[in-house]
Amino acid sequence: MKNNVGAVQAAVMLLLGIFAGLKLHVSLLLCCLLFGAGMAGGIFFYLRGKNFVLDQLPKRLSRYLFCLALFAIGMGRTVMLNEPHPIGAAENYAGQYIEGMTGYVVSLPVTTPSRTTLRVQLDGKQSDSNLPTKGKVLLVFYRDPKIDFHYGDRILFSGTLVLPPDTGSGFSYRTYLERDGITCMINNPQAELLPGFSGSHIRAAIYRLRAALVNRVYRLFPKPESALMAGILLGDETQIPSQIERDFQKTGTAHIIAISGSNFTLLLWVLLSIIRRVVPRWWSPLLILPFIAFYTILVGGNSAVIRAAIMCALSVFGSVLGRTGYGVNNLALTAAVMCLWKPVMLFDLGFQLSAMATLGILMFSEPLCGLARTIFAKIFPKISEETLNVMVNLTNDLCLMSISAQIFTMWISAQAFGRISLISLPANFLIAPFQSMIMLGGFAALLLSFIFYPLGAAAAWLVWAAPALTIRIVRFCAAVRWGSVYSDLSPLQAWLVMALILFLWLGRHVIADSIRRRNYQPYAALLLLFTAVMVWTNAAARLDRKTEIEFYQTSSTQTLRICSPENRLFVIGDGLTNYAAQDILGKQMLPIQKIPAAAFLDLSEEWMTREFLASGAADELSLYYLNGESRRPGEKIPEELSAGFRFTADGIILRVAASFLGKRAWLVESEGITLLFPNGVPPERIFLRSGADERDISLVIFGRRDDQSRWKNHSCQFLDLSKSVNSTLVLKKGNIFYR
Repeated sequence: MKNNVGAVQAAVMLLLGIFAGLKLHVSLLLCCLLFGAGMAGGIFFYLRGKNFVLDQLPKRLSRYLFCLALFAIGMGRTVMLNEPHPIGAAENYAGQYIEGMTGYVVSLPVTTPSRTTLRVQLDGKQSDSNLPTKGKVLLVFYRDPKIDFHYGDRILFSGTLVLPPDTGSGFSYRTYLERDGITCMINNPQAELLPGFSGSHIRAAIYRLRAALVNRVYRLFPKPESALMAGILLGDETQIPSQIERDFQKTGTAHIIAISGSNFTLLLWVLLSIIRRVVPRWWSPLLILPFIAFYTILVGGNSAVIRAAIMCALSVFGSVLGRTGYGVNNLALTAAVMCLWKPVMLFDLGFQLSAMATLGILMFSEPLCGLARTIFAKIFPKISEETLNVMVNLTNDLCLMSISAQIFTMWISAQAFGRISLISLPANFLIAPFQSMIMLGGFAALLLSFIFYPLGAAAAWLVWAAPALTIRIVRFCAAVRWGSVYSDLSPLQAWLVMALILFLWLGRHVIADSIRRRNYQPYAALLLLFTAVMVWTNAAARLDRKTEIEFYQTSSTQTLRICSPENRLFVIGDGLTNYAAQDILGKQMLPIQKIPAAAFLDLSEEWMTREFLASGAADELSLYYLNGESRRPGEKIPEELSAGFRFTADGIILRVAASFLGKRAWLVESEGITLLFPNGVPPERIFLRSGADERDISLVIFGRRDDQSRWKNHSCQFLDLSKSVNSTLVLKKGNIFYR
């Protein structure tokens, strides 16, 4: 066991170095000095320690110094990537309208009912030397681009370069894009195809095959089962209906929609079994390596699939060399390699969920199986060993593996999505029996359809029951009212909980021995410290219950969220999607208690309004307006949100100060503070035409659509505005806290 600790220890030090490099501002020189000192000292004490048989001080010092060198490598790798942007980098032109950029599509275009996105690599062949020449740009078409883009196409495009939004929440779209090297995006660009092809012809052929397979899936299976099959088999999630996707998210089963590491591993295990039967040679497992690379590219190569691919490749090499390997070692080394390749992946939500789910399975699945075996043996003392093995394996497949995976991931999901699914475990338990049939049966139906289509269609008809039952079970579980509750767990608290679980599990034998000796003091002190940290972080986040105001935005949306002292919620949102509106209304300040809420929402498109109403998210609202109109005509309030609208409840006063070009400026009054949310309305429209008094304004919150230079000229004459905000803020007791 001690030999295995070295690999895990090395990987952990590399990851800690990467984390430090991302969080701290250090120089590359410091990293080099630390690396040199660690290596020199490590070698010196290693040579001194060779004279000792036991684990004496020189040997321990050599390990510590080598760990310092590994830490410096991880930190230095991150520092090298954080160097200033080179001349011509796209991010240097953020906020400018650039015309005549050229590049090529570097991945599969993603088309959904609401938009089309392209990832474009600038090729440096711009006609103007003042144009950006380096970096990747995300092109987002909210209108039909009227062009069928493909991987490798060269394009000429123009538009305003903007930085991806960083909402500061658990999921950061900016971090998600930076993982793929994308630092800028353009909304609704002007684009046209150029002659020529740039890219890999092999990858292009794989993507053409993927398109043919996706089309065949939609021919073989009816809707909506075809969309689920395309997601599980090929990683294509673009056609999954929004309500079904929402139900999977609410029940904690969204991991099965896309191709996941577990499905990938299952497929590779089946293929490896076939290869060993066909080619019974010691080197036969190596034949699966090209398929690992091929399938990783085929399904899009998300972090979960890449993690599974690397771990499977390590396991294959280990089996060929006669070493069975150690799962935690492989996971640690895989995580270190992936983060050294792209350090920002350390904060990627998909990577965290995949890695921690795998760690949970590796650590807890076998002990839980042993516990199940003991329980079954006591309940059925005369059962045969073969039957007992079948029962344990079935129990593991149905629930124990899911429990193991969720021991860590539930805390990551709680802090990232602000919601804990209480029905996740039974939902996963109910759908688990169908997932192997979906994966293996789906591929069998695809293969048979290319050989003889009627035979493939017959196989698909037999497999269809699995995705159909999966969708219906998830819908049933999502309808349970108590199925999920809001959580305000912070990232620090989530990782503290996981660290405590890990500590208790690894030290369980020592703890059990201490309990037998009745030596409780160290663990009581640890529990007290952990409780104090959790209470302190929660108290620091909440302070005492006063009016709480949050403002956050993306590139196209702005939202003001207000919670009164009596715990009543008010939401003002502009440019939202139906998903964003449901998420905002789903966040409650108490874990279980339902609170009354009033919402004033402007959704991006009419179809989003219909889906929002169909989702039932507004059913329990005491009052709501959509796109400026009251959807409950029986209320004794104005029918439309026009200038002069006023709403009062629980000491909160909401007023529409002015309306301009479909935008509304809001005044929020509470506890002696008057807050102005211009929301794109210019100051002269608010103050000169609505009669609002500038002297009463305590704070103005500016968003991206507000012309701050225009506001600055106006405020120099009338106001003393000390704060302009471009990120989430919370007002409590008149103080400003940034999240």
